[in-house]
This record gives sequence, C-alpha cells and structure tokens, in this order.
Amino acid sequence: MKKTFAIVCLLYCAMITFAQEPLVSRSTKSYLIASGNPKDETYLKDKARQAGLDIGLTVLANRIPTASKLVSPKPSKHLLKQGLLHLQLPIDDKQNEFAVYHSELFDIPSTINVLQIDDELVTYRSVEKVGNIHLFYHCVRGAFGTRRVAHGKNAVVYKLWDTTERTLLPDLETQDQMAQSEAKKIANTDYPLLIFNDLKSYAYNDQGDLSIGHFLDTMHKYNPKKLLQADLLTPAAWPYLSRVNENQFWNENMRSTMVETLAEKQEFYRKTQMPWMIGNFKIHLAYKNRKATSMEELEWFLSKAAAFDAGFGLDFSVETMRKHGLTNIMLNTIRTWESLRLSHAFSDRIKESLKDPYSDWHIKKDEDSTYLLYPQYNSRRYFCDFTDDQWEWNSPYTSRFALSICVEGKGSINNLAFMTPNGILYFSCPIKAGQYLIYDFEGNACITDLNYNKIADVVAQGESVLNEGTSPVSFNCEVKMEERKKPDVTIRYYTHGEAEIIRKP
Repeated sequence: MKKTFAIVCLLYCAMITFAQEPLVSRSTKSYLIASGNPKDETYLKDKARQAGLDIGLTVLANRIPTASKLVSPKPSKHLLKQGLLHLQLPIDDKQNEFAVYHSELFDIPSTINVLQIDDELVTYRSVEKVGNIHLFYHCVRGAFGTRRVAHGKNAVVYKLWDTTERTLLPDLETQDQMAQSEAKKIANTDYPLLIFNDLKSYAYNDQGDLSIGHFLDTMHKYNPKKLLQADLLTPAAWPYLSRVNENQFWNENMRSTMVETLAEKQEFYRKTQMPWMIGNFKIHLAYKNRKATSMEELEWFLSKAAAFDAGFGLDFSVETMRKHGLTNIMLNTIRTWESLRLSHAFSDRIKESLKDPYSDWHIKKDEDSTYLLYPQYNSRRYFCDFTDDQWEWNSPYTSRFALSICVEGKGSINNLAFMTPNGILYFSCPIKAGQYLIYDFEGNACITDLNYNKIADVVAQGESVLNEGTSPVSFNCEVKMEERKKPDVTIRYYTHGEAEIIRKP
C-alpha cells in the first residue's frame, strides 16, 4: 500500500509540474447549496433552475462519527493521531484527572478533546500546563462506549484529530477507503457540483498536500463530469478544481472590510489561473432579534458579485424558501443579476461603481434585453417615540421614496402620516405587532408578516417625493397599547438615482 501510494505521489508531482491544462472544466457559475436530504432534491433543483443556478452538494468524506464501529467498543488503529504522549503516573479505572508530559500538541485547537490510551478513549474538558507536565481536568473515562481500565506509568497516550462537526478523522489508508466509497455513491446522483469545505483536513496525515491530490483524484475518477470546488487552493489540488470558494459568509454588517479583502483575493486567483468565487450568502427567516433577509440585503450582495465578476454560494434552505414571502422575487432577481454577469453585460466603469462597499443597487427589467440599474440609497432605521417624531431625512437624489415600517412588541398603530416639504403621504390602515408596512417606488403598498408574506394590500394617498439633500419629515399615527405597552416601530426609507441602461449581449 505504501509503495503504491509513493508511486502515485510521484505521478502527482510530475503532473503538477508539467501539466498545462486542468483536468476539469472551469466555471464561475453560482450555485444553491443542497441539503443532502433526498426528499428535498427535486424541490431544490426546481428552485435552482428558477434562479439560473447550479446546485452543489457539500461532501465530507473523511468524518468518523463518535458512534461509528471504528470508535467503539474498541477504537480502530486507523483513527488519525495528532501525536504521541506518555502518562506521568499510573492511573486506575476511576480517576478523572491525570497528567502527561509536556507537549506542543496542545497548541493545536480541538473540539471534543479526545485521547486514546490503549483501547480506551478519554475526553477532557480542560488542560493546564504546570512545569513540564499537562494536567487534564473533568475527564470522561471510557468515552463513546469504550472500556475504562487502569493504565501504567509511561503508558502511550495519543491525542486524536477531531473536527468542528464533533467527529474524528481517519488515517490515510482509511481516508482513501472512505473517499472511494463516497465517490461511488455520489456518482449515482446528478448533482453537477461537489463542494469540499474543509479540504485542509485531508492533509493532516503524514503525506500532507499529496493526500489532497489523491483524494481529489478519487473524486474526479468516479465523477469526471462534475465540477469540483474547494475552500482553498494547493499545488496538488490545482488540476482537479473547477474553482475555489473560501466559504466566507458575507452580510451588510461586513461592508467596511469586504472590498479590500476581495480585491486582494481576486488578484491572487487571477495569477494562479483559478476561477474565484466571492463567498456565500445566507437567506434567513425572522428569529428573535434577527430580521428576515430583505431584498435590499440580497441585491447589495449580488451587486458585489457582479462587481468582481465572481460567482457565489447561496444558502437558502427548503424551510426558509417555503416560509419566506419573497422567495420567488429573490430567485428571479438572482437570475437577472447572474445572467447579466455571466454575459459580461456590466462595463468596467459600472463594475468599479458596484465595488463601493457602501453602495446599494436595484435592477429592473425594462425590455426583452434591456435592464435599468438604479443606484439606491437605503436610510438608517428611525425609531419612533410617538411624541415628537421629527427627523431630517437625507437623500443624494431627488426621487420618490419607498418605505419599510416594522412594528414589533405589543399593540398596533393606525392612520400613518408622513409630512414632507412636498406634501403628505397617508396610510389609513392598522399595522399590528409582528407586521411590516411595505411601500414601493411604484406606489404599491401592503401589510406583511415579519417574513414578508403578504397579509393585505393597502391604498396609499398623497405625495412621496424627497428632494436631493436634507428634508424635514414629521411622522404621526394613532397608537393602540397592549398590556400597557406601546409597540416598537422602526422606519426605513429608500430613494433612487438616475438609472444606467444595461443591455444584455
């Protein structure tokens, strides 16, 4: 086995050194992350087609659950070990605290902290360095169904590799067997993309990067027509990868660091001739203090993908799709942005504007192959106290304004009026706690729940124009208390600048 693997390693080195072309097709097409549940497969594929996305399956082919027969009742010799230690003193089968001689192994972070002593596994909650020894506290002896027994002085103790999924890792031989089994199973599916989000863990054995190449070679052998994507680039991985996505999840709160980080990464992958993905975006439902993902958040992210001409991963679970009121609008908007990006419809000048991390955009179809790209101003959130709600609203554009009014807590509000220098905008409707009033640029208004599911249409009356610069705005409404508490009301407004015309080639 070792001799065969050594020959394969030499072949990999030669291939990496002399190959002029990758072994797989390259792509920056964005993708929907699959759940892995066969019951969801048809639904997700239908939604991926609607959004114009590929669908990708996350693969972890080297994870050993703690309930595996490789773990208990007798630990396999093929569990991957970080290194070897020795007991300082003998321990009986009841001791829950003990010591080993000092080792730098404890500089490597762990999740479930597993030690192997002969055929017993032990987990520990904390470890403390004292002089030339490490003391373990709050240990669980006979962990995961192994047998707790006494061990003598200087008994060999192995520190095992574990993962953030609270699993263990295999050695090279078993990793190869697991990869082959998983590759054969995936070959019977029609997912076009395989995603490897912890590629470095395949290199923790003594073969390092070459074992990554061996793993990807196995995946490619059984799935030659699938795209392969990983979260890092290594020399051995280069011939097998269709692109790299570093599995970074972005949101509006990360604007300040986004563009500088992305520009550096884009240049690196350009030099290595590897397609690069911008990261991932997760669509949420409302939960506790977290608001459901809005269209403004999604289009902010899509504009950055277009700016860097990079694909992305979309984490949009089946549950969220079925409960989010904007699912179809979001999927159709993704299709629009991505079709324009992939057809190179955005000029270099427009892409430079889109790169501004603080810029927001909205795209709207005009004619069959013509789209209008609006620069959009999204205000901060204004909190209402219902006593003297007078604000100065700023807009870089003279524009109609759209509104998002969120009511939370207890009670409700009714008969809302916004007074601006250009007139009064009036809504004669109650909005209960747990609801939004959404008013768009076309003058349409509706009540939704906190996940944007429409409850009722609303008729708006009056003017909704803001001048460029600062405008005084007053707000008032009727307030209905519940349990002696007023509702929590926040208001956000939006304005548009002059649209750029985008023509699809």
